[in-house]
Amino acid sequence: MNRIKFLFAFIVIFLGNNFYSQQKSPKLVVGIVVDQMRADYIYRFWNRFGEGGFKKLVNNGFFCKNTHYNYVPTYTGPGHCSIYTGATPSVHGIIANDWYVKDKNKMMYCVEDNSVKAVGGSGKDGKMSPRNQLTTTLGDELKLFTNGKSKVFGVSLKDRSSILPVGHAGNAAYWYDDESGSFVSSTWYINEFPEWIKKFNAKNLARLYLEKGWNTLYPIETYSASLPDDNNYEILYSKKDKPVFPYSFKESLDKNNFQALKGTPCGNTITKDIAIECLKSENLGKDEIPDMLCISFSSTDIIGHGFGIRAVEIEDTYLRLDKDLEELLNVLDAEVGKENYTLFLTADHGAADVPNYLRDMKIPAGLVKAKKIEKDMKQFCTKQFGDSLINNISNQQLFLNEEKINSLKLNLDEVEKIIANKIIQLEGVAEAYPSSVLKYESYKPDNLKSLFANGYNFKRSGNVSFSYQPGWLEHEERGTTHGAAYGYDTHVPLIFYGFGIKKGESVKPNYITEIAPTISIILNNPFPNGCTSKPIEEVIIK
Repeated sequence: MNRIKFLFAFIVIFLGNNFYSQQKSPKLVVGIVVDQMRADYIYRFWNRFGEGGFKKLVNNGFFCKNTHYNYVPTYTGPGHCSIYTGATPSVHGIIANDWYVKDKNKMMYCVEDNSVKAVGGSGKDGKMSPRNQLTTTLGDELKLFTNGKSKVFGVSLKDRSSILPVGHAGNAAYWYDDESGSFVSSTWYINEFPEWIKKFNAKNLARLYLEKGWNTLYPIETYSASLPDDNNYEILYSKKDKPVFPYSFKESLDKNNFQALKGTPCGNTITKDIAIECLKSENLGKDEIPDMLCISFSSTDIIGHGFGIRAVEIEDTYLRLDKDLEELLNVLDAEVGKENYTLFLTADHGAADVPNYLRDMKIPAGLVKAKKIEKDMKQFCTKQFGDSLINNISNQQLFLNEEKINSLKLNLDEVEKIIANKIIQLEGVAEAYPSSVLKYESYKPDNLKSLFANGYNFKRSGNVSFSYQPGWLEHEERGTTHGAAYGYDTHVPLIFYGFGIKKGESVKPNYITEIAPTISIILNNPFPNGCTSKPIEEVIIK
């Protein structure tokens, strides 16, 4: 009997170690997320892209032209998590970038973790981990399936955009530290930097890039896909300056403040730089055991928030990103081999037009003030129930003091319904749903309520969810944001490219949560353990 057990254990280990040499799979998976990239940017800037970046992916890969997020809110944290888990916030638990924690009566950041320490940098931005993520990622499953032999890395300017894709078992996630201008990590992953990171940070690339300033790549008069550079829809960098080219960062550099890099195209360039360095130094894709590299370009989001979706700054950012992509693809071809890696490119959400611009174009739009909504609703509850009852309003969710409701002997379901009926009377609010509607009822995928239900987590979400009317934002007068259930925020590009991928395109509806199972099939891997979607069959070579 012992001999049989030993033989069985040997076979299991042997098969686990040799599976990838017997089953064809890519040597490397590269996931690219472009933060805040609307689907229409592919078409809007197409004629100005070179042949080796976005065009190369579209022309030689499979372009899913009708890909949407299937939940709200459409934010960075939930977006990156959903891409790599194949699940919605109802399952993976990352319901926003920051959310209200009911039992602690405070807000929490999606990747904050005070039990870990910073590795590198100033130390202030390093106490981060994937602890709040409730499911496995593609990288986690890859590590499990290969008994830890696969290498999984993530790089981004934003901590959440490198941590959530890598997941729990990854080798390391690296993100940008504003104060030092270097990349950092946390003790969740590593206790000290490898030599290549030390050498990379020692180059002081952030300073070198900021010293160059930011001017347009081409003559500014050729930027015909954008509004005039000097317009009334963009946030000012400072009170004394107009938001127009060229931009100088001398004042920031004099103060040794490197945060400004994130709001320039060079933020994407330095992300490309560290991705390439990680690829080479960690020898990714060099053997038969598949590895994974998760790259997120964040400057597109920061620039989009400040300047809106129709700014010269956005157009220039994407033209420069196109060149960064071309360099990255060339390095992948040289280092891993054209036929040895599978790549996907998508976005974590889209973005809305600046409401004031829409209004100037005679299109319905507006701005709402979160503080006014909270004040109005607390006054209503005090008048209706004798107490404000509201602990928090955030992420278009209202959290009630359930202990107070019980002490007043009120019916929670009735209170939620009354509040939902009241909040839709406020200017700019379109719909509101009590929690029971989202918890216990089901809806067809194309129903707006299904997006709210998919974004609703039983333990972490609030008592009432509400949405704004199309074109209405919770934002200041200039610049823009995202988070809505409408196409401008849910519709994103999705391109698969490389090993195992057909050439072609489709207008068939797809969901962002279908990326993870599609890549899992190509890897011959189990799906992430919370995955709720099916693979996109038509992109896979059978």
